[in-house]
Amino acid sequence: MDWNMLIILLGGMLLGAGGMGLFLRRRPPREQQYARDMAMLAERLEQLPADGEHPFVTMPCQGDTARVAAGIEKLADELSATRQRVEKERRKAYYILDNMDSGLLLVDGSFVIRQCNASAYKYLTGCEELVGAPLSEACDDEGLRKAVRNAITNEVSTVLDLDLTARTGTIVSARVTPAVGSLFDAENQISAVIVLTNVTQSRQMEAQRREFIANISHELKTPITSILGFTELMTSGVVTDPIQKAQYLERIGEEGRRMSNLIDDILRLSSLESKQAEEVWERVDLRGLCEDIFRSLEPIMKKRGITGEIFGAAHYYAYPDDMRQLLKNLMENAVKYNRENGRVTVRISPDAYQCVISVVDTGIGIPLEHQSRVFERFYRVDKGRSKREGGTGLGLSIVKHITAKYAGQITLVSRPDEGTSIRVTLPVTEEGRR
Repeated sequence: MDWNMLIILLGGMLLGAGGMGLFLRRRPPREQQYARDMAMLAERLEQLPADGEHPFVTMPCQGDTARVAAGIEKLADELSATRQRVEKERRKAYYILDNMDSGLLLVDGSFVIRQCNASAYKYLTGCEELVGAPLSEACDDEGLRKAVRNAITNEVSTVLDLDLTARTGTIVSARVTPAVGSLFDAENQISAVIVLTNVTQSRQMEAQRREFIANISHELKTPITSILGFTELMTSGVVTDPIQKAQYLERIGEEGRRMSNLIDDILRLSSLESKQAEEVWERVDLRGLCEDIFRSLEPIMKKRGITGEIFGAAHYYAYPDDMRQLLKNLMENAVKYNRENGRVTVRISPDAYQCVISVVDTGIGIPLEHQSRVFERFYRVDKGRSKREGGTGLGLSIVKHITAKYAGQITLVSRPDEGTSIRVTLPVTEEGRR
């Protein structure tokens, strides 16, 4: 650009400025101020952002313009405060949703997940990102898909269980309900809300309860059938031999004692699980209990040539009947499942923090595939021998519950044809150290 052109442009700008100044001078001063205030107000309004965080500052306006500016500033302040309240409530809602135990999923009419909380990820790990993913990728359960379809098409709520043990080790109850409204688009379509609740423990307890009732029925049916059978033979007149009658009466007595022992163990196990019995704790002489139990087992031990020995001694602060039942079940098993001329060794090893009780026998042992289940209720390695020995199938389960009651640990080491060692470690409480 040459100097001549520059001089022409500057001259034009000066003429324009002069003309504007002449125009403004011709207008009354009040209108000039009003025009300036309105221009400044328009500029400030253009600077006001859409997110509500306003930079509006009081303007040096006069008259009606000042009132308009003050009203705009008040509205901007209210808009900012409203936005902050909404944002706070939004964060609170998301915090509650992400910290609730139940999983929450919102699914649209195309079976696409539009929103979920943190617990949903915990239960459904089929894909890394749930939001925007098809429901089938998150959970391929056909029952859930039918429930969602029923909610979307028929507006019907459904509750069903989803077995996710293979995926996340849980069983969840899914409540699928329809949500009518424009949640996801402007077509006012029907969507579905899925709430997932962890019911693993309750379902397992229900299964255990059903199994327990079935086992009790089976265990009681056998002796009752025997008693009724022998009684019928005795009363029908078919059996006349006194020796045979005496044998039948002896069998009836054995089956009656077996039922009595079974009922006692069931009641004891129920008391341990309910924790409702009133208990008086005291310092229990563990060695004295072991000596009493060996004396009660002496007839069986003498008959089979089994010897028993006790090493160590301790007083443990506990409910006396708990310690008696724990030691009695361990020592009875060690005698019943021992070999002829075998040996049972009880060791009591206390210190300031724990008391270790171990019962070792030289018996038939437990095969490896059964060792993880011997503490289950009614589980028997050799069902025939257990019943012959008068076992109820609840002894080691009682031991397990008593050990757990005192926050202890139990370990089992066994080899077939070599023997079994069961070690119970019980922590010593503050009362026990006094």
